[in-house]
Formats: sequence, structure tokens, C-alpha cells
Amino acid sequence: VSTQSTWELLSLKMKWKVTITVVGCHAEGEPGRVITGGVLPPPGKTMFEKKQYLEQHADWLRRFLIFEPRGGVFTHYNLVVPPCDPTADAGFIVMEPTDYPSMSGSNCICTVTVLLETGQVKMVEPV
Repeated sequence: VSTQSTWELLSLKMKWKVTITVVGCHAEGEPGRVITGGVLPPPGKTMFEKKQYLEQHADWLRRFLIFEPRGGVFTHYNLVVPPCDPTADAGFIVMEPTDYPSMSGSNCICTVTVLLETGQVKMVEPV
């Protein structure tokens, strides 16, 4: 008779290679999930080059997050990356079920909301 708990037995079978931190948000009901940790920024001098790198060399990330069981056709993800512009607080790359659009208003709202509400970007009043 084994004295191992159910969790100990499951942990022997459950092996994973990556842990990604995601915060869920929505803009007027449209879900947008924001990746806040566990993914290194892609290489590139511009946001467009970083987006292209993901499309061409690391699309596993989009598929891993968006496809079932973690996501679905309704799911959009936003990868927070360091800004390319020194006057910006952050950058982000949009990942949707079929592609990497260059811009999305609802994803921008979700990403900014998560960055502000989690304290990753300081909330200040307009000047």
C-alpha cells in the first residue's frame, strides 16, 4: 500500500517545460489575455521585427496558448515586451487565433489595463 498522496502521484506523471504567467482582461466583453511573465522578449530592433520573429520562428507560443484546452477561437493574447522607444513604458505584440495583427484597439485597452492594475506601469494623472 502506497502512502503517497494523490498530488504526489499526479506530479510524477505531470511534467511540463514552461510556465507562463497570464492575466485575463476584457474590453467591453472581448477577452484579451496578457502575458506578463515566463516568455523572453523576441529579438528585433523594432516591434515589427519582434512580431515577425514570433511569426516565423516561435509560432508555437501562439498555438500553445490560443488552441484548446487553454484558449479558443475567441481568445486573443498580448505579449508584453520592453519598449523600442525610450519614451514608452512598455511594448506588446498581439497574437490572435489566425495571425499577428499590427494593432488592435481592444487588445491595447486590455494590455494597458493589466499593466496599470498589476503595478507594472505606474499610474499617473495626465500632465
